[in-house]
Amino acid sequence: MRFTNRKKQILQEVVIKFIQEAEPISSAKIATDLDLDISPATIRKEMNDLEEMGYLTHPHTSAGRIPTDMGYRFYVDNITGKELNPLVPGDEDMPDIRKVISKSMGIENILKQSAEMLAKITNYLSMIVAPSIYQSRFKHLELLKLEGVDHLMILITDTGRVYKRNFRLEGDFNDLDLQSAAGVLNTKLRDKSIMDIETVDIQGNSPDANLVLLVNRILYLVKSCMEENVLYNRIFVHGTSVIMKQPEFIDIENIHQIINLVENEYLLMNMLMDFSEDKIFMVKIGEELFSEGLNNLSLVASKYRIKENASGTIGILGPRRMDYSRVMNILDIFRNNLSDIFDSGTGPACQVMEYERRVISGAGDQNATGKK
Repeated sequence: MRFTNRKKQILQEVVIKFIQEAEPISSAKIATDLDLDISPATIRKEMNDLEEMGYLTHPHTSAGRIPTDMGYRFYVDNITGKELNPLVPGDEDMPDIRKVISKSMGIENILKQSAEMLAKITNYLSMIVAPSIYQSRFKHLELLKLEGVDHLMILITDTGRVYKRNFRLEGDFNDLDLQSAAGVLNTKLRDKSIMDIETVDIQGNSPDANLVLLVNRILYLVKSCMEENVLYNRIFVHGTSVIMKQPEFIDIENIHQIINLVENEYLLMNMLMDFSEDKIFMVKIGEELFSEGLNNLSLVASKYRIKENASGTIGILGPRRMDYSRVMNILDIFRNNLSDIFDSGTGPACQVMEYERRVISGAGDQNATGKK
């Protein structure tokens, strides 16, 4: 059976109508709305063919048709740039993203607010994965003496993260020793990833046993800061309540599935991390999610970048009937804005660079210790 252009037009119209109406689509409706100059009977035959080919199906209680996973897949694979639903400037559903999220201080707050905005705009479940620390690189380290044996380490990565660790240092170490240790680590570790740091020779041929001891102590703190984020890659999820308003989730069993999914961060992470780098969007429909209980859901995801070395993932989970073109458009806007904010002169990455400059020059010591 040939998959003719007319069949493709009818299939695409069925998918679009079902996305809009959430009701099985009849041949009469397609005949009315699609200008093909053919009778409802001919359209009905074409829809029967599409059902035999696996693109459409019909509920037992209705004569109308609904798309299968295969039907949705055809529709998604044939969305082009001009078919993405345009977001009219000033649309009340689309606030000024940069104005809202650039007010936040720090990556976590920005991602949290972005997830909340995404859920509100799409009425689906939104998920944002913070950049993996495996991708980030050591940028600068500062060691500060507080009181007595109490000290503070400040670690800055190229992705804009600042780690502060208090530690106790027994022994006869002065400010010059701290500066020397920080100098060794800044020279040896600069632009190194956590994986690279594991293989760096820190000790070298230094004859100063105390300096070697101090450097190794600080190196342990550096590794622990970076590794703790490897073990727990942050994911921000929002919209459990809004997705429940979709007609697909009036069934109590479907509600339980969504709640269980939201509570399973490991599963959510796996869904979002399975991403081909050569694509702008990842779309998984129904059974393509390869997880029991998720057959009625679809996932659309995309990457955003923080500088050159790190990226995170932003995704939307909704019913298979989700408005794919609109969701892809919104994700495209969000990922570009997130990337711009983290790379711009107003974003947290810039704030960290300014903070680093002040610390290095000595002007930031007071702020670094948390004192006012």
